[in-house]
Amino acid sequence: MGELHLIRNAHLYDPDDVGMRDVLIAGERVVEIGERLDTGGLEVTELDAGGRPVVPGLVDGHLHVIGGGGNEGYASRIPELWVGELVLAGITTVVAPPGLDMLGKNLEGLLAKIYALESEGVSAYAMTGGFQQPFRTVTGSLLTDVFTIEKIIGVKVALGEVKSTPFQDEELVALAGRLHFLAGATGKACLLHAHLGQSADPARQFLHAMRTSGVPSYRFQATHANYTEHTMAAAVEVAALGGYVDVNPILTPDFGHPNAVPAADAVLRLLADGVDPRLVTMTTDGNASVPILRADGSRDVYEKSLDWLWRTVVELVHDHGRPLDQALSFVTANPAQVLGLPRKGRVRVGGDADLLVLDEALAITDVFARGAHVVSGGRPLVLSMYEPGRES
Repeated sequence: MGELHLIRNAHLYDPDDVGMRDVLIAGERVVEIGERLDTGGLEVTELDAGGRPVVPGLVDGHLHVIGGGGNEGYASRIPELWVGELVLAGITTVVAPPGLDMLGKNLEGLLAKIYALESEGVSAYAMTGGFQQPFRTVTGSLLTDVFTIEKIIGVKVALGEVKSTPFQDEELVALAGRLHFLAGATGKACLLHAHLGQSADPARQFLHAMRTSGVPSYRFQATHANYTEHTMAAAVEVAALGGYVDVNPILTPDFGHPNAVPAADAVLRLLADGVDPRLVTMTTDGNASVPILRADGSRDVYEKSLDWLWRTVVELVHDHGRPLDQALSFVTANPAQVLGLPRKGRVRVGGDADLLVLDEALAITDVFARGAHVVSGGRPLVLSMYEPGRES
């Protein structure tokens, strides 16, 4: 059965508000949820939440775990992430797409990092594809990679982006069709995940594929919805067709993107424009090659932006008055749904035991990932092999 953990007196959000509950964890799963649970004398490690919120772990569907790739010469190549950094940010499930650089950082290296993070306690998946075609593969075929490599659950493409290889319209339609076939063959989401760039009509081909391919709309997701006013307008069109739209906190005027809409503001605008909240997700796009720009145009320190995802959730609640359950859905249940991860994004019996314990100000104090207590009192209990601080 594995180690037993019991979180008592939790104000549980699953992410819906279900009130005061105890949560029993055995091994990697939640096995019972109820009031004043009786463990029958079993040896259980207990954590008393004291009435504070307990919520699902964050599902980050777009995070560059090996670095998004340098964009300013060889010296700008981004380092890999440590598992301690992820869990401190509340991220218990990560999906890593290829970044800008798929020459120095290939798919084999991306998969190796995914397997490493899995062995270190979080749940990790990958996408294939990228900015440049022909796409790099492991087996020699994109279809065969998705079919045979369990951890690959989708394909990322870059549209409306000057540094990407352009598609012909029908090429994207054909790719959507192949992914739909693979979804049936594998049971995976086989998501077509589109980076929307800064062109005036970044989603034209994406919308064409949604309208003409015959592929169900839930297999399409447009990310960087808040990159520009053009991507904001495109996101509304994508959602109107039933596709998912993704917002990234890293895209903000404060971080060197003068045309971007801050993430919380973007979410509110999408909802005001009639977008179904169940189609809205937020991801970090963290550890990408996006340095902070000073006012004079020079580069400041590099920011991984991992904790910006949770900060945006808190901002939606504290500064904009959104209900906590709705703000949570954008980073838990919704991304788990679009990514085809049924045991993620919710706290329920039989689901993976990925949970965050919060304080009264909604700061993360404790994290459970796949049933293991990985952050306690704001201190990581799991670190990568070479992560700074491990020696102490």
